[in-house]
Amino acid sequence: MPKVKNEEEIEGIVFQEYEDIELTSPSYLIVGFPDAGLVGGISISHIIREMGPIEVGGIDIPRLTPPVVFVKDGEAKPPMKLFKKENLLMVASEIPIPATTIQVFSYALLEYAMRRRVDFVIGITGLGSGERVNKEKPSVFAAYSGEKIKKVLGEKSIPLFSEGAILGPFAIFLKEARRFRLDSTVLLAEAFPELPDPEAASVAIEALSKIIDVNIGVQKLLEEAEYIRLRNRELMKQTARLMTQAGRGAEAQPSLLYT
Repeated sequence: MPKVKNEEEIEGIVFQEYEDIELTSPSYLIVGFPDAGLVGGISISHIIREMGPIEVGGIDIPRLTPPVVFVKDGEAKPPMKLFKKENLLMVASEIPIPATTIQVFSYALLEYAMRRRVDFVIGITGLGSGERVNKEKPSVFAAYSGEKIKKVLGEKSIPLFSEGAILGPFAIFLKEARRFRLDSTVLLAEAFPELPDPEAASVAIEALSKIIDVNIGVQKLLEEAEYIRLRNRELMKQTARLMTQAGRGAEAQPSLLYT
């Protein structure tokens, strides 16, 4: 692991930085976790591969149960990594967020984003949908909090999530972002609830590209879809169990790896 230059503890969550993090404006924090269809995890992984950002830090949850550490080339690393490129800061998580830590983690991440002068927080997640089986290309919707991001979504013609419930960390991002002087949106791609869904990730990435005005190609992601599905089957099973325990995700109803 690179030498830690800065370390902050917020709400018991430890943020480590390997260099000073300064973002150009407008700045974005992009967040995705393993979730329904692994949409968030697959999306962030592909974005990192396509854009080639540098790893600038990590996030650790000291009281995480069960304890988790990831090893690459023999070296232990935090389960979440921070990547940066110009005005983009990305959180890549190797693990679903356990129910016991959702609240403190979400508040800590918003506080960290505010301290780093982030303008917009963008979450990417799967919208478990029974209609997904009938669609070759799933739909993507946005929920938002803040007038600036509302204007951007309108200008980019991103369809809005008309009605339903959003649970878990992204609910906190939407509900509490204004307290931290942040605008927030969550991109919800229709996805198979319990199958890795690279096609759903691709439509979420296309919507993200419009919002941040950066072209992120998805052709390679689509070409490797079957491989991604096979590789991530076990992670999907683990994620489905945790989502059941946490009762979280997004659901449409009347009134959530590396590749």
